[in-house]
Amino acid sequence: MVIRIVLACLLFVGVALSLPLESRIVNGTTADPGQYPFVVSLRSSSGSHSCGASIINSQWILTAAHCVQYKKPSSISVQYGVSTISSKGPNVATVKKIIWHENYIPTSRYDDDVALLQLEGRLSFNGKTIAAIKLPEQGFEVPGGDIGTLVGWGLEKTGGVVQKDLQQVDLKIYSDEECNERHNGVTSVHQICGGVDEGGKGQCSGDSGGPLVYKGVQVGIVSWSRKPCTIAPYPGVYTKVSHYIDWIMDKINE
Repeated sequence: MVIRIVLACLLFVGVALSLPLESRIVNGTTADPGQYPFVVSLRSSSGSHSCGASIINSQWILTAAHCVQYKKPSSISVQYGVSTISSKGPNVATVKKIIWHENYIPTSRYDDDVALLQLEGRLSFNGKTIAAIKLPEQGFEVPGGDIGTLVGWGLEKTGGVVQKDLQQVDLKIYSDEECNERHNGVTSVHQICGGVDEGGKGQCSGDSGGPLVYKGVQVGIVSWSRKPCTIAPYPGVYTKVSHYIDWIMDKINE
């Protein structure tokens, strides 16, 4: 009997040690350095991470409107070209101008949750750790059921902590119809949903503004989610980037 108990304990310990000890975003994994050279950390005046964002060219950053609305450029900065973020740097760029979508109203389904940041200077791309993300064509639609990847430094759970190392997680991208149905009719065609049917994987606080990537193209900007984070049957909601390409180009060209 004693031998059986000892063997059972050893088996339990072996199984426990074989399980993953870390999970980030929510149940994601740590990205390799340089794997996502277009992802940047949006920082508060203290240098702490507040939102995700992405590089779309050497002077412009794409993020969510709710991350920057009514903020002054001097109150934020971005850390770029790193997988591990730190309030001490390196690679911190200051912001010259903030443009959020003029129709963005938080109380109205978070439609038009998109913003641009113009940097004071220009980033020097090196093809390894600093690069721009590809944007879709205006009107492009991801086939429902295909897989995309969320990248960010957000909390690993509701009430958790911001992650220092960049995290990634593969998610199912839902059709507009299923996205709207799962959220009881409150989403719009300008939004895209990403998650897993059973819940437990996806975005949390601190991932806002960050990219949802599909085949090397950014198709979503983290906008909002039900709480607690990743609760079923509600996938995370993203701004559908392909519906704002004309707006992005107009603002950059101004």
